[in-house]
Amino acid sequence: MTDYFVLLDQPRSPWLDPENLKQVFHQKTLRDHPDAQAHDSSQAIAEANFADVNEAYRVLRDPKRRLHHLLTLEKQTPSSATAEIPREIEELFSVVAALTRKSDEVIQRRALATTALGRSLMKGAIAEVEADVRQALARLSKLHSEALTQLQEARESWTAAKLHALYLQFSYLTRWMSQLEEKRLQLNV
Repeated sequence: MTDYFVLLDQPRSPWLDPENLKQVFHQKTLRDHPDAQAHDSSQAIAEANFADVNEAYRVLRDPKRRLHHLLTLEKQTPSSATAEIPREIEELFSVVAALTRKSDEVIQRRALATTALGRSLMKGAIAEVEADVRQALARLSKLHSEALTQLQEARESWTAAKLHALYLQFSYLTRWMSQLEEKRLQLNV
């Protein structure tokens, strides 16, 4: 397995400075870009290196993917089956599920409304659900920011158990934020 931390000259740490990571990535992509290679023999190597650098950056800039990669390198591959889900995340399961279901119902009812009056009557229900979605997204975003702070604090001293818990938090939060953002966009159509 390729160590993306080594590939991008980064410390093997749960927190990486985003600007430094971006700067190193840009330097390496300029150096390894296939178009910068003059010889056909080095072209294939350059393309492989370029692809590896891009994948390394994609993984290391995302907290969830970075934690997964770090835990895997440390022979602690994350698994949701063996971990305890943080309480604040567990409480959100039912909230997100109910809000997703409610959004789908309103979106479906709006699609079935064929008259101008029917669509007009749906505006109140849509506005209510959209407000609930925005409120839930704000709550999820706050928890995501708190998890980033915890990740930054774990930079110097961390345990696999702590990183595993953070990995699960990022997994749930990013998935739910993506789902609810999609519902918010569908409600605005």
